[in-house]
Amino acid sequence: MNQEELDIRLLQHWQGEPLSPGEEAEIRAWLDASEEHELYYEELKRDYLRQRWVMREGLIGRKGERRYRQVARRKVLVKWVTTVAASLLLLVGVGYYGWQVEVEPEQVVVVNDIHVGSAKAKLYLSSGDEIALEKENMAIRERQDVAIRVNESGVVAYQDTAVAMTEREMAYNRLVVNRGGEYRIVLSDGSEVWVNSESELVYPILFVGDKRIVKLRGEAYFKVRADAERPFIVDVDGVEVRAVGTEFCVNTRKENKVESVLVEGKVNVRKGDDGVMLQPNQLAVYDVRTNRIEVKNVDVRKYIDWKNGDFVFSGDRLEEVMDKLSLWYDCKVFYQNADLKDVRLSGDMKRYGEVEEFLHFLEISTGARFEVQGKTIIVGSK
Repeated sequence: MNQEELDIRLLQHWQGEPLSPGEEAEIRAWLDASEEHELYYEELKRDYLRQRWVMREGLIGRKGERRYRQVARRKVLVKWVTTVAASLLLLVGVGYYGWQVEVEPEQVVVVNDIHVGSAKAKLYLSSGDEIALEKENMAIRERQDVAIRVNESGVVAYQDTAVAMTEREMAYNRLVVNRGGEYRIVLSDGSEVWVNSESELVYPILFVGDKRIVKLRGEAYFKVRADAERPFIVDVDGVEVRAVGTEFCVNTRKENKVESVLVEGKVNVRKGDDGVMLQPNQLAVYDVRTNRIEVKNVDVRKYIDWKNGDFVFSGDRLEEVMDKLSLWYDCKVFYQNADLKDVRLSGDMKRYGEVEEFLHFLEISTGARFEVQGKTIIVGSK
């Protein structure tokens, strides 16, 4: 099997097109043979997706895709397709196969200005100073008795440098994560918090007294260090999610609602005199309008997928899926047909891939058409 035939079969395998049992076994054996083969396969898929989403002349639609597949089946122009996909690289002197190809400027239109999110945030110290955080080693002096360290994985850690714990004046920091970002923080008691895009966490630099209280706007995942004498409380406009040592997620994004989902341990969700105790795999939803808390059993994966670097959907509306996507990729979504918002879909994809990969999955799953214009994704009917 020469390189051309290999590329054809790899793409057919990826697209789910029928291969003979012998061909399928041959492709799987080739992929399992080495990590280098896996890397080649991933690069081939990325280049195919790039040419679908970046080039003109209707390559985004099914017509263009059928044309590509027909050509591939005739085993004539697979190298041409991958060369077109790599034309953006050729413009800076790098070719997918090392070829030198001249591309007329008017042939290429770069319309995608959407980039995958990353670990980045802004930290506001008790002094009011603002510090931009990314993935880099940093040492920050908050106060005389508190040191802050940031490591190259994008984790903020608070360290109490005092020898003895005494009653001290409360001082607060604020972590702000904008769209297209995420950040993990280790509080002074050792509790960990993953803060999602477009979210804000306010917390004391040192926990003093008989309670550990933080305030949240947006969405965050909490892994609380056990301390039976000092409960950990997430305060969301008067709604309290109280834990001792456990893992849970709190989300305030939905209008007039506060969601809390429990992964491990137990938490108590309270508003005033009303409260419920959650068990693992349960979701509590506080409704501001009715002042009531509803509890139901759920698949927690879809509520904490972002923390694990995934997108998980299970019978979700397309609008909800695109809301998640727009937060992480920092983009806008425009629907040409409002009915498309109610299309239901299920799936599981890695969160750190390029947006083209995600939209390709959505096209296959929903039958809708997705186009990228600058930082806007246009959703239409095929």
